[in-house]
Amino acid sequence: MERIQDRSAAYALYVLACAGEVDRSRLRYMHDERLIRIESPLARAYIGTALAAIGDRARAISAFDAAVAALGYSNRGDWYQTPLRDRVGVLALASEAGLNDRVEQLVAPLTRDVPEPRRLHTQEKAWLILAAAALTGGEASVTIAYDGAADDPAAVSFDPQGLAEAGVFSNTGPRPIFISMLAAGAPSSPPPAVAEELGVEKSILALDGLPADLSAVRQGDRMVVVLTLEPQRQAMASYIIADLLPAGFEIEAVLNASDAGENGPYSFAGPLASTQIAEARDDRFVAALNASAFESQTYRMAYIVRAVTPGDYAMPGVVAEDMYAPTVFARSSAGRVRIAP
Repeated sequence: MERIQDRSAAYALYVLACAGEVDRSRLRYMHDERLIRIESPLARAYIGTALAAIGDRARAISAFDAAVAALGYSNRGDWYQTPLRDRVGVLALASEAGLNDRVEQLVAPLTRDVPEPRRLHTQEKAWLILAAAALTGGEASVTIAYDGAADDPAAVSFDPQGLAEAGVFSNTGPRPIFISMLAAGAPSSPPPAVAEELGVEKSILALDGLPADLSAVRQGDRMVVVLTLEPQRQAMASYIIADLLPAGFEIEAVLNASDAGENGPYSFAGPLASTQIAEARDDRFVAALNASAFESQTYRMAYIVRAVTPGDYAMPGVVAEDMYAPTVFARSSAGRVRIAP
């Protein structure tokens, strides 16, 4: 509890300092007496930024030195905290505090340590945006010159034929400019199965509990889809599971623990886990559940589908991930299903 109070106090003092309402003696006390007991680099950086805001540069530098020394701290019980979030947050706050030498010290590792965007959670993304804004001058405008023909040089587009003859863009301002490149398209083949600290499987059963023959489904047939989630680590985590439907299926019902209990009509699918949500949407089944940090467990969910439209369809694999640790991710293999009239 004391650790949480210190981290909360550090942020509160930062907010008050930004508003010009901070108790200076309380802020200096946090630096002099409590700083070394605070494990979080981000909390230490909040104290440093608050001290810079009141003009106490010596203590601000001391706090940021302590924040840098604490980088690498990891609290697996905090879903929002990661070492990357802390590093980027300390960088953004150092820039806000005007400590450019600390900013330069922190920038270099980020050029090699930041993973691809899909492996970042929202806290990391938000702090990366703040850090990027700090490094590029925040809301400062940029100046770009274009030596080609264009009605509006601020919004130029090219077709494939005209791209080879495009003019040159030049940065005529004092700040660096970053380019974003986006590509869109449909994959040529289904994504393969993957398991990164998490396992997930999908099985489709007939109403008698036997595996369904997906090459011989008939319009109107009902089947039970059973999803099995198996964390490969003991950690408190919040998992999201999403199972896209083949185009010819519709969800008829989501099963609960009593449906698949020992005396339930779908006992062959159970036992089923308790979930925070379990939703039947138009094109997918979505569930969320919390896993315990103290026991290894397999979690099972199930729902009933009906074949409604004849055809030959792709069947996507089920996808699961830790909502606050995108590197913990799993996907089952894809398949196909044929629905006859």
